[in-house]
Amino acid sequence: MLTVELETIQELIAQGKAEELAAMQEQVDLHPADWADFLEQLPHEELARYIELVGPEMGLPIFEFVSFEAKKAVIEILPKDVLGRLITLMSPDDRADLVEEVDESMKERILSLLFQAERQNLLNLLSYPENSAGAYMTTEYALLRMDDTVQDGLDQIRLQAPRKENVYYIYVVDTSFHLVGFISLRRLIMARRGEYIRDIMDKRVISVQVDDDIEEVAEKMRHYDFLAMPVVDDQERLVGLITFDDIYDVIQEEATEDMYYLANLDTDESVQSPLYRSVKLRIPWLMFNLLTALLVATTVHQFSDTISQYVALAVMMPVVGLLGGNAGNQSLTVVVRALALGEIDLGQHWKVLLKELAVGLCNGLMVGLVIGSIAYFWYQNIWLAFILVIAMTANLLIAGLFGSMVPIILRKLNLDPALGSSIFVTTATDAGGFFIFLGLATLLLHHLLAG
Repeated sequence: MLTVELETIQELIAQGKAEELAAMQEQVDLHPADWADFLEQLPHEELARYIELVGPEMGLPIFEFVSFEAKKAVIEILPKDVLGRLITLMSPDDRADLVEEVDESMKERILSLLFQAERQNLLNLLSYPENSAGAYMTTEYALLRMDDTVQDGLDQIRLQAPRKENVYYIYVVDTSFHLVGFISLRRLIMARRGEYIRDIMDKRVISVQVDDDIEEVAEKMRHYDFLAMPVVDDQERLVGLITFDDIYDVIQEEATEDMYYLANLDTDESVQSPLYRSVKLRIPWLMFNLLTALLVATTVHQFSDTISQYVALAVMMPVVGLLGGNAGNQSLTVVVRALALGEIDLGQHWKVLLKELAVGLCNGLMVGLVIGSIAYFWYQNIWLAFILVIAMTANLLIAGLFGSMVPIILRKLNLDPALGSSIFVTTATDAGGFFIFLGLATLLLHHLLAG
């Protein structure tokens, strides 16, 4: 457990007590992630000084777990020699993720600190499209030749393991570096030493192409329950490895992105965003929503005479709109999730449409009968109850239609299915529901008034 006070660490940093800080980090019974959370309370200047004092080797586990904003601040403060060693010790994929987000001047500074081979490797990783497998892969992986013996393989793995990110799976290549199989570390250890790798490897290797979309890679890893996925080029040569921790980050990013899009928010915003930035990011969606709200208001305005003659319509009108919007968001959430998980074949989208329409019909009839009964006992008007049943059923059908079709259409247009979907669906249910409810009331106004 943590027994160190932050003030104590600050005093040691101020005094430049490198040995005491290093000893403290070794003695504290905390995972590096928890230690990083604790140290991130320090000002960025003191955090950078801490990493400098304990050294890049001990500082790297802390650096890897601090927030990205802290990382950017620290690398701007660290001395050149410390920064160079720290960047060199990072895994290639983490190094590429960091360099990709910094400005050009810092990118050039980092590249200048790397050896030629490391620099070229980093540039290669940065050259892949943003959401491709190549952009997320690491080039640190364990491999063996198919003609090696088990004894040779074990000797090589002992040499490779300290420098590799993942050795749960060991990939097997031929003389041209084509991926021909894989073997688990357990199976390698259990095999007889004189056997050849080609005889004990699993030839049913599953891989992804370097330009495959990372969401498809994540789904493939989930489907096969892999801890890692090899990445090959168009010649089936092994070029990298995607590990589960990278895919976990992708899943988290995609879930956050869908959550933000469904709420009509920009993914660049966070609770730490400055006031002006939050306003800047939110106002475009609010203005667009204002336009759709005016469309709904215009629809209602067309029936202002009807509402003025029978005021109960104004009381019941929000019920139709609110239930329709809620039902639309239910369909929308189910379909967006299914698209994200690859559960919907776009060629068979009509099945989703029919199912959501059936759900809308059943729910609309049940909710309509309930609100119709309430309206009847409230106003003693059977015609108002009848209009509510019909309008509620029709509006929940609209909700099922738009809640399922809007995200599917956006996906077919190669857009994120969650992008602005809630605005379109809510506008459809509000405008459609009000039009049907007030339109029926206008047609049957003489019955309403007589009732």
